Amino acid sequence: MDESSLRTLARTLLDRGCTSLVCLGVLAEPASLSATEKIEVLAAVSEEAGSAPVVATVMSLDRTAAVEEAREFTDTLEGRISAIMVPVSHSDDHTFRENLRAVHAASGLPLIIQDLPKATGVRIETAALIKAVDGLEFVQAIKCEAEPTFERIRHLASRVNCRLVGGFGGIGLVDDLRAGATGMAAGISRPEVLAQAIHQWQSGDERGASSLIAGISGLINLETQQGPSIAIRKEHWRRQGVIEHAGVRPPTIPWSAAFDAHSRFYGFNQA
Repeated sequence: MDESSLRTLARTLLDRGCTSLVCLGVLAEPASLSATEKIEVLAAVSEEAGSAPVVATVMSLDRTAAVEEAREFTDTLEGRISAIMVPVSHSDDHTFRENLRAVHAASGLPLIIQDLPKATGVRIETAALIKAVDGLEFVQAIKCEAEPTFERIRHLASRVNCRLVGGFGGIGLVDDLRAGATGMAAGISRPEVLAQAIHQWQSGDERGASSLIAGISGLINLETQQGPSIAIRKEHWRRQGVIEHAGVRPPTIPWSAAFDAHSRFYGFNQA
């Protein structure tokens, strides 16, 4: 692991307008990290975050494994994690609700739900998701990435008592905000544009926010392509001088020289 680059990336994200940091999500190649390495990641990021919230992601769909990992994170890093993010782990509302209860009981922390069926293969109906979280005050937010995201957000907005945030690199930011989202969690290499767009929206300038997203829509599309997306984003961070190495661990698809022309087009010249 390149801990120095990780720390620099954490500071850079905050300097560019991010208000919290999510660790060990799908972009962090969590399946290739050992338990010890995951703790090292969380420790490094939490040290650099200062007062900014740090969210630890537990990606396992298995209740027992998720509970064990959540407990290990919170026991080892007591007081340094603000919330645990977990994926939708079951399509049945009762089973998923019990999974949420178990992780919360093990960690004692608020939960953020990531609804990303493309990554997990688990799709839950909107009505079942509403039933699953009903009355669970420890559910802090839902990251809505079940398409169409704006439709899901619109149905959830008046029926759940937690924040709704968008994803997918921010490509649908304005539509998600219009539907009822209040923020965005995205891993693109130009996060400052998303922060600016949210500020534009909050100030009442919807068209200004839309124009900002339109200006980087091609980049978002490039960086969120399934397969090489992690390697592309890492290479873009490297070319910005934020991280030293852009390597990925198998089975993540590595950077290819064939991507260079695309990266140069969006201003990421070879460093």
